[in-house]
Amino acid sequence: MNARSFLKDQLVRLEQRLKAFIEGSTTRFMASEMDSQEIAAQLRQILQENHQVLEDGRLLAPNYFLLAASPLYADKLRKEQRLLKELEDELERLAREAGLTFAAPPVIKIVEDEEIPYHQISISGYFSQENTATHGISEQEATNSLEIPQNAFLIVNGVHIFPLDKAIINIGRHPDNHLVLDDPRVSRQHAQLRAVRGQYMLFDLGSAGGTMVNNQRVRQAILSSGDVISLAGIPLVYGQDSYPIGKTQKLTLTSH
Repeated sequence: MNARSFLKDQLVRLEQRLKAFIEGSTTRFMASEMDSQEIAAQLRQILQENHQVLEDGRLLAPNYFLLAASPLYADKLRKEQRLLKELEDELERLAREAGLTFAAPPVIKIVEDEEIPYHQISISGYFSQENTATHGISEQEATNSLEIPQNAFLIVNGVHIFPLDKAIINIGRHPDNHLVLDDPRVSRQHAQLRAVRGQYMLFDLGSAGGTMVNNQRVRQAILSSGDVISLAGIPLVYGQDSYPIGKTQKLTLTSH
């Protein structure tokens, strides 16, 4: 078994054990049921897809996680600080057992997203050198962490430049999206871009045709300039320039 397969197997075990831990914790702490399967699956995927290989061979995992939920659900989750702290500790323990390391102890912060239905969550993860577990993060700092990347844009179908200057950009076939791709291969709500600490993260919203970044199918991915995205076969290129590109305006593209 090669190293990649071994890590994948270890993280599958991590997901199962994390799910069991959350189920036990919610029985003790939470009046409403937390979606243990979804939280465990999203955390496992972040660790699997976004870890970095250091020069000494160690595997560095993201250690700062934003758990986005509807305002009402986010308010309920914020009241469960003891549960969140135990979840952070358990995530660190299980990830280290799986062979991963962290720059600082993992931190999970709750943020509000009005686009997410009640009782659903979306988790993003990235790297922070700060020991956030020691000094904590205020609500204002959590809000500031949603900083929008400067001069970001998408090139759609190799022709159209679509500026990105919003915290959330929705992409799909439905006319309510910011970027409308009127193609039968594209789902009505196909993907979403979310700004997190000066980076855009791309989320697949359960699309039928799938979302790919650099020829790898993903559920979520941190984007870097030059990344090639495919939404059910529709090509987009993510970029950031040194000068302003413009403001996000609704764009509808029809397949021929």
